[in-house]
Amino acid sequence: MELLILILATWRLSSLLVSEAGPGDVFARLRHWAGVRYDDVGQPYGINLLARGLVCVWCVSVWIGAGWAVLHYFQPQIAFWLALPLALSAGAIIVNRVIEAQ
Repeated sequence: MELLILILATWRLSSLLVSEAGPGDVFARLRHWAGVRYDDVGQPYGINLLARGLVCVWCVSVWIGAGWAVLHYFQPQIAFWLALPLALSAGAIIVNRVIEAQ
């Protein structure tokens, strides 16, 4: 069960960092600060190494997953409780998408 929670939390945090504005545009501002820009058709691109990593959910998920793994190794309880709200959010999004698809 903990693995599923960490998987969902990894996806949710990766999605927030790469493609969502967030409350008060906090994630959009973070991406802009890191160097993510958008071309004429709205496709993101990075102007530096960090920004190039922030335009790909798959790329970001590797680093987020590594962070969860390290935290879980040293502090499993803290990792679980930090990941749980993100996993619950991911689960709600998945349920919503399944319902809307019907």
